[in-house]
Amino acid sequence: MFSLPAPPRVLARPTAAFVAVVLLLTGLAVGGSPAGARESARDQERTSPAFLSGKKFGVATLNLKKGMRVAGLRHDIGQVLDGEVSVIGFQERLFSRPALRAALPKSWTLLMPKGPTGTDDNPIAFDKDVWELEKTWAALLTGTTWRRQTGQIAHDQYGVVAVLRHRRTGHTVRAVSFHLPNHLHNRRTGGPNYANRRGVEAMWRMASRIRFLKEDAPKAHQFVAMCDCNVTENRDTTDHLVKGRITGPLRLETNYSGRKGGSGIDYVMGERDSRFRIDSYESYRNLVTDHPGIVATFARVG
Repeated sequence: MFSLPAPPRVLARPTAAFVAVVLLLTGLAVGGSPAGARESARDQERTSPAFLSGKKFGVATLNLKKGMRVAGLRHDIGQVLDGEVSVIGFQERLFSRPALRAALPKSWTLLMPKGPTGTDDNPIAFDKDVWELEKTWAALLTGTTWRRQTGQIAHDQYGVVAVLRHRRTGHTVRAVSFHLPNHLHNRRTGGPNYANRRGVEAMWRMASRIRFLKEDAPKAHQFVAMCDCNVTENRDTTDHLVKGRITGPLRLETNYSGRKGGSGIDYVMGERDSRFRIDSYESYRNLVTDHPGIVATFARVG
């Protein structure tokens, strides 16, 4: 009786590898990959009835780290897009315009200040499938301040203002992104850090400009702002910082309003006297940049 010889070892290994590949492909075809499942779930969320009908829309603020590359920007933008965002206000740390444009989805438009860059430029990006751009312009939020000792620019901030009309509902927002100076807040006293007097004074000038942008808006336009404010929300207890100079006088709610435990420095703000109010928010921390991304969901009242 004859028996077939065992296949040589050099043939057995490729055969086993081939079988493993076939089994893997079969499994993917039947069950799908985890990444594919997550993408499918994300697509379903983005087509939820409330967002498709315009009863809800999402706004994010995202502070970029200087020198970020396209891959890192795509990662961070992708994270906040999970929150069904259609408007993002960036706090941009110079020299990332081409990378930022390349990192956005194809249906999105980036609005950047034109001309010379400042210490910070604060662009806005929006989804053209959701919003129609009615008007945009660059706003000088605080002018050049010179340090007498060195002659260097201390603060030079530009923000982009965007008037966006929702394609389904006609709801119109006047959106602005801005970035307050660092080291503004004395969290022990709850007021300004007067050791950084120049920064505090620059913040006051910026707050005055923000108030003008809101007060100059037509009544039918909801004022929305995205900010790395550098002021801890639940320790802002005087009349001289964000609550006293911006949100209080303008009757703006924030992602922290009425919610216990709000202690961040990154804000989404929205005008209270509007048919859309901030309904919920989420903080995204698995990011390349060094700040959490804040996503606030606005919902129609009533």
